[in-house]
Amino acid sequence: MFQDKISRISLYIAIFVLGLMWLVYFLDVSFDFELFHYGIFPLHAKGLIGIVAAPFIHSTNDIAHILNNSLPTVILTWLLFYHYRTIATRVFLIIFFMTGIATWLLARESYHIGMSGVIYGLTSFLVFSGFFRKNMRAAAVSLFVIFIYGSLVWGIFPMQTNVSWEGHALGLFAGIIVAVLYKHQGPQPQKMRYELEEELGIEPENEYWKEGEIIPPHSGPFGEKPVEPGMTITYTYKPNDEKEA
Repeated sequence: MFQDKISRISLYIAIFVLGLMWLVYFLDVSFDFELFHYGIFPLHAKGLIGIVAAPFIHSTNDIAHILNNSLPTVILTWLLFYHYRTIATRVFLIIFFMTGIATWLLARESYHIGMSGVIYGLTSFLVFSGFFRKNMRAAAVSLFVIFIYGSLVWGIFPMQTNVSWEGHALGLFAGIIVAVLYKHQGPQPQKMRYELEEELGIEPENEYWKEGEIIPPHSGPFGEKPVEPGMTITYTYKPNDEKEA
């Protein structure tokens, strides 16, 4: 029941982010607002608003732009909030703003719009975080993301002039940085029994009885009658070569 609730909440968050993207897109298309002017324009004051607005703005000339970003946004956001629920909000916001700020500082002079930079950040976080943690579930998420979005790596190279490869690359590095910063928070490696015993100060069980050990009242060592509480039983062993008297 609890897992189902977390799954639904994570899905609602993912759909909410997707809904904002499409709402902005439909408003831009319907009223010709030319919202790309609110994208990130590096090293210019007018481009600062794009740090917040740009991920929700997509090209109105080609619907493929928002279509290509929609499914990854839902899947990656859901994976983040479901598997990293205790740190997901912080991780998402840091990747969101770190990618935008880095793009404003380092990218070429042009309008940079779209959720793809954040998508790259979420992808790299999920991949590297799983490997850093050595947690089976987190590692499985990493392999799943690699299997689906492994080809995204080509987007960090300047192969197309009309694509913000800088935003892709900077988002990728933002995700790695956040994965390192939060590697000790969220899902952790499952500990072996002896590690838990050491942390709790419990001595590991011994295979052999210790001399002078107090036996619980309900457990005679060889099935004999129960031993009185607090009674001490001492076992003496003689060498094999010792002759009987």
